[in-house]
Amino acid sequence: MNLNSMRQDMWNEAYGRRGNIVFYPNEEIVRFLNRYVRKRTGISDFMDIMPLEASEWRNFASLDIGCGIGRHIKLLDEFGLNPHGIDLSSEAIAEGRKWMGVLDKQELADRMLVASVTDLPYEDDFFNICVSHSVLDCMPRDTARKGLQEAFRVLKKNGLMYLDFYMDDTKGDMDEEVLSGFDKGTVKSYFTVPGIKELIGGRGSICELKIIRATDADGNAIEYGCRAHVIVRKNV
Repeated sequence: MNLNSMRQDMWNEAYGRRGNIVFYPNEEIVRFLNRYVRKRTGISDFMDIMPLEASEWRNFASLDIGCGIGRHIKLLDEFGLNPHGIDLSSEAIAEGRKWMGVLDKQELADRMLVASVTDLPYEDDFFNICVSHSVLDCMPRDTARKGLQEAFRVLKKNGLMYLDFYMDDTKGDMDEEVLSGFDKGTVKSYFTVPGIKELIGGRGSICELKIIRATDADGNAIEYGCRAHVIVRKNV
């Protein structure tokens, strides 16, 4: 059994425990779309923000890496951004295709593929934007590095990418196995700001890097409650 097969089995088990069956979009991805891509101004009205020609908007395509059951594919479709999605978990993709079918969105179901972040099944320079929420920090760091390289490959020059990463001031840059919970047996990676910048390297320019910390009422950090939210523009 190869490494991807082992990771796929672990994530299929995680989805089987139903803890990460999520239907509603992450608010930072909603914010990313409205601020950098296309702002929703009415029920069916939008104001385009990315500096693209009309022909480029007609051929616009977006990618969700680690799409799960498709909550952000549904969001991207609502914005008219021609979404595609991949996930390593065949259980997640099967659930997502079923959901899209119920929504009478068979074209979205057909664009949800079982694939690894390290081997994206798309041509070079295919997508205008890419989003990836709680994905690159849920795998070994070396895998994330290869996955980000693939994400840059399929993104067009000057295309935009939304990413986020776990942070923990006590752990720095490190990987650890998850020992309990719905994602038991998977890997969590923690990042620092220098670690994030090193991961991105010279392939992209950071447009925005924001850290959001969650605490309880006594000011104590909540587990997995600190995330860096990063928006990157592809340079080359």
